[in-house]
Amino acid sequence: MLQLINHPDNGIEEYNHFKWYFEARLHYFVSEIMEMLNIDDDMEIEASLTRAIQTCGTLQLAFNLNFKRVYRCDGQHVKTDWKLSSLACYLIIINCNPCYERVAKAQLYFVMRKPS
Repeated sequence: MLQLINHPDNGIEEYNHFKWYFEARLHYFVSEIMEMLNIDDDMEIEASLTRAIQTCGTLQLAFNLNFKRVYRCDGQHVKTDWKLSSLACYLIIINCNPCYERVAKAQLYFVMRKPS
């Protein structure tokens, strides 16, 4: 089981009063999403993450509301991971390589969902 270690905020305090609210919206981890999609290739993971972040930048969506770099420890090694909002999770999945069967199924799921 990986243990979460918070990343220092590098002096960025622009949303400090509401930080707890924004961080509470980050429900997912990139590592867990990729594990569910059966992707263990670091280059594939990095490519999906990069495209999702670029999408947020293009749409001028706040990076810090959707992505947070964290460090997780598995008892022996500390690994970089990302906490994600629901939007960031969606962007990661739709930016994954559809050659992976589970990715293709997840992408189809999002297309076939009825709007609420």
